Amino acid sequence: MAVTTIQIRDLLNRPRGLIDGTITEYLTVRTNEVNKVARGTEYVSVNTVTDALKDDAVKMLVCVDCLVILIDTYHSYVPENDRGEQDRRFRSQLSAFQERANKALKMISEAEGAGYSESKTTTRLIP
Repeated sequence: MAVTTIQIRDLLNRPRGLIDGTITEYLTVRTNEVNKVARGTEYVSVNTVTDALKDDAVKMLVCVDCLVILIDTYHSYVPENDRGEQDRRFRSQLSAFQERANKALKMISEAEGAGYSESKTTTRLIP
């Protein structure tokens, strides 16, 4: 299942001022990044990297990117009296999504992987 712009908008509670083209570009960039970081399939692992785990990592990373964009640009489309509330909400969302993104990347990366490689003659642990 591929990550869509609608899923990102739903995760962010459909904020104003977020353009689909921006989300699409971040999806492309972050999907490539996650595919590069993910553990390879040549390893036998207790927690194999599935497409769902990769999609979750992409979603969290794209949400972080979109929230940074919203924080930087919300002053242009939010009335003056609502800025403080919006700023606090976006910043709290940003910290939560950043924590989740870091956890998701660690889960799919080689560094946090608990796996081993097998061949006909050898078996070795993957650090």
